[in-house]
Amino acid sequence: EWAFPLAECVHIGGFAVGVGSIALVDLRLLNLGLRRATARQILRTTEPWTVIALLFVIFSGMALFFSQVDIYVYNEIFPYKMYLLAAALIYNFTVHRKVATMKEPSPALSKLVAIVSLLLWVSIVFGGIFTGFLE
Repeated sequence: EWAFPLAECVHIGGFAVGVGSIALVDLRLLNLGLRRATARQILRTTEPWTVIALLFVIFSGMALFFSQVDIYVYNEIFPYKMYLLAAALIYNFTVHRKVATMKEPSPALSKLVAIVSLLLWVSIVFGGIFTGFLE
C-alpha cells in the first residue's frame, strides 16, 4: 500500500537534489549566481550529491516502473522521457562536466552548455508529469 507513494517521494526528492545540484553549476555557467566560486568548484562540491541523488532516482524509478509495467509500456510519453534521461546523463557526465571544469571557457560556450543542460533536465521533469496524465 505504501510502496508506490514512498518510491514516488524518493524519486521526486532525488530528482530535486540531483537536478538542483546540476542547476547550481548551470547558473554559474550562465553567470547568474554563485559568483564567488568557479563552476569547477561548484561542480566538485555538488557532484557527490548529484551522483547519489541520481542513483536514488534511477532505483526508485525502476521500482515505480516495475510496479505498473502495463501503464508505462503503453504510455506515449514515457519512452521519450527515457531517451531524454539517457541523453541528459551522458551530456552531464561528458560535455557539461568538461566545460564546467575548464579554467576559462568562453562565455558563449558556457551559456550554450548550461542552456542545453537545463532544457534536458526540465524536459525530463515535464516528461514525468505528462507520463502521469497520459495513461
